[in-house]
Amino acid sequence: MPAPTVFHGIGGRGGLDIVDAQLHLAPQPDLGGIATAMDALGIRSVLFDELWGRNEQDHGTPCIEFGDGAYRPLSPLAQAAALQDPQRFAWLQRVTRRDPGLASLIPQLGAAPGCKALRVVIFDRDECGLFRSGAYDALLSQAQEAGLALCLLARDAGALLESAAARFPRLRFVVDHCGWVRKEAHWREVLALARHDNVWLKWSHFHRAFGDGEVHAQGVQGAFEQALGAFGARRVLWAGDVTHEETSATWAELLAFVLRNPALNDADREWVLGGAAREVFRWAKA
Repeated sequence: MPAPTVFHGIGGRGGLDIVDAQLHLAPQPDLGGIATAMDALGIRSVLFDELWGRNEQDHGTPCIEFGDGAYRPLSPLAQAAALQDPQRFAWLQRVTRRDPGLASLIPQLGAAPGCKALRVVIFDRDECGLFRSGAYDALLSQAQEAGLALCLLARDAGALLESAAARFPRLRFVVDHCGWVRKEAHWREVLALARHDNVWLKWSHFHRAFGDGEVHAQGVQGAFEQALGAFGARRVLWAGDVTHEETSATWAELLAFVLRNPALNDADREWVLGGAAREVFRWAKA
């Protein structure tokens, strides 16, 4: 009888296919260190959002400045990481409405190896108004045609996406960071988006959103159960985003909230920790 095979490696262990749906990448990234930490935690794949900092114009860097406030975010390190290890790493690309080359850029991103999504960040109230009035519709249409998901981090994300999700039914929307909610009414608007089957909720920065104050009287666990009740486990995806976590929580602690959560059965846990991200980002398992 042959001796059993002994697997001495660190990576690839664990019964769950865990995907961290957002991790920021900065200059001189220690990809080896990230990979080692992933293996220790049982995380198979990570989606990078490259952000080095902000310049004098308050634009995320690295970027190309076109003048008059227009700019284009870049992701050179994330692209390189995805090319080196496409099973472990992929990336999303931040885009801006005023980029003069947007119409040609988005199809290129749709064809770029490892690019799984676009990301739009809107905190300015005037820009929120422009989103509501249709000023972002060309961008949304191009993303839909390119087959890319679109992650939105915005004030009043629930209200902004209510109309857009209906107008672009083939575009897969991801509500970033639990909708960046500040008030209970905003959280209810985010939950109401669940009626659109092309909207997913990124469960990240939940301590900031639900840790205290008026936002949610039941706290983090109550909000998580509400998210599951509205969207179902297949449309809630976990992201640690530990590189921008406001609390002292470790990557392991952020993961443990979902990994050990009593509200999830085994099948639902697989969806929240990896399956939902694989589905919305069209990212096949290794």
